[in-house]
Amino acid sequence: MLDQKDDFWDIAALLPKKKKVGTGVPYGEIEACELEVADKDPSDVRQTEDECRKIPAVSTGNSFEKGVYSPKDNPFITEVRVIERKSHMRLFHGFRSDGAAWLSERGAPCPYAPYFSFVPQYEQLNAVQKAYYLYFRDMANSGTFLDAGQSYVLLYIFEILNLPEYIPPKIGILRLAKVWNAYRKTMPVLDKNLIPWLADYGLLHGVPCPREILSPFLNEILAKSNLKEFYLGFDGDSDSGMTDALILLTSGYRYENSRYASGEHQALFQNHIRGAASTVLRHIFLDGGKIKYQTVTRHTDAFVGALWAGVSRYELAVTYYSVTGTDDLKITMTAVIKYAENKLRAYLGVKSRLSVSCLPDRARSLVDAYFERALPKKTQKEETVRPEYETMYEPLSIGVSAERAKEIEESSWENTWRLISDEEREEIFASKEIVAEKPISQHTPTVANGLTDTHAAFLKLVFEGRQAEAHHFAKDQGLSYITLGEEINEFFADTLGDVVLEMDGDDYIVVSDYEEEVRAAFTPVRE
Repeated sequence: MLDQKDDFWDIAALLPKKKKVGTGVPYGEIEACELEVADKDPSDVRQTEDECRKIPAVSTGNSFEKGVYSPKDNPFITEVRVIERKSHMRLFHGFRSDGAAWLSERGAPCPYAPYFSFVPQYEQLNAVQKAYYLYFRDMANSGTFLDAGQSYVLLYIFEILNLPEYIPPKIGILRLAKVWNAYRKTMPVLDKNLIPWLADYGLLHGVPCPREILSPFLNEILAKSNLKEFYLGFDGDSDSGMTDALILLTSGYRYENSRYASGEHQALFQNHIRGAASTVLRHIFLDGGKIKYQTVTRHTDAFVGALWAGVSRYELAVTYYSVTGTDDLKITMTAVIKYAENKLRAYLGVKSRLSVSCLPDRARSLVDAYFERALPKKTQKEETVRPEYETMYEPLSIGVSAERAKEIEESSWENTWRLISDEEREEIFASKEIVAEKPISQHTPTVANGLTDTHAAFLKLVFEGRQAEAHHFAKDQGLSYITLGEEINEFFADTLGDVVLEMDGDDYIVVSDYEEEVRAAFTPVRE
């Protein structure tokens, strides 16, 4: 009697027997149909036939790794791992069988029938709504998009996501992109949903992103996507839209804001900066350019928020090179864009140049080669037309010669020498050479170049690499080392259009592009 009571509480004995699947089964030896057949819809015969095939799968408890691959069309994504998770809860179990039956039906022109549902399904449609959906779907499949409510569009999207065995993914992803492009302006929810869903669909089925369809709003996608790298790619010089997107993501300098890249020269800048950047990007992404990438692996559940009628859910583990997180790529492309603009400035006869640093030799040679073949050669007889606005940045000439300036300087120091005490003279001029009892001014403006002698002397020390002496010089003058450099940069920004000094650690260095102008600025300083 006691044994019978104990058996009454043996709940496990009442449950149906389950097929045991070991965790040590070799890769590729599990049949997907053996694992899923208990959850299949018996009415969906084709689904069962198509999925009951041997596929690479490894048991990991309640999940199965369906496959690992590397996309061939995307240089950023290195590996996609698809993990299948069994689910015993099927909220929309009839959607797939209904969809398979409806695919064989064709529509005909008919009036619009209003329809609204938060989660559109076939079974919700009445006769007139079904007729309009079939008509809408046939037209959308042929590339014509009728006036339709959001619910019809979402039902069309759910159909593509859930019926890959009837709608080949290579076709399905094109349809998703086209319907997105057609209705996104009137249905903002499509951006929110399709930015992740289209990426999930492409990665799950291993089909490439239809960038040519998405190019009109690619930058908007990239601004919102958590996996920008799926939407990126690089096919070569003709892919101007992708070049623009990569410039936007990788360059810290916006050439579009340059005062030289507007008006009649706007097209020149757009075409050739794109062309130069494209040449370097192709080398980086297609020809094995050396970039130290930031590698990221991102795990995400597929089709979050979408109607999903499958017997399993999928997790995607995507390993990719982060475009926005790779500092080497940002530094290189910023330098490339600046260097390309300098090439165009030189071509137009503009003297001012942008400061370019950290530009790899290979990238420099690629940009040089591009402009060598892309820009027409100027003959010696051609005169460069100087923009009228450049005259506004010229230093004012007051008609005083260098000799007269020298006389004024020496006269002022002579008066100073007479007015101060002997102790003050010794303190002020102890470290200075006195010629005929008239010291050389370290503070009087040199009219010939517009800099003071103090600035010019400081600039000379920096130019010659005598950094320690430059620091001591500033201290002896009772001035700030940083402030002296900033004042020099302000002068050149007004007259040359750019700065000539940049910080390297605690020291100033001269920008290599402006060595000639800097040397000319301190040449009048007396040794």
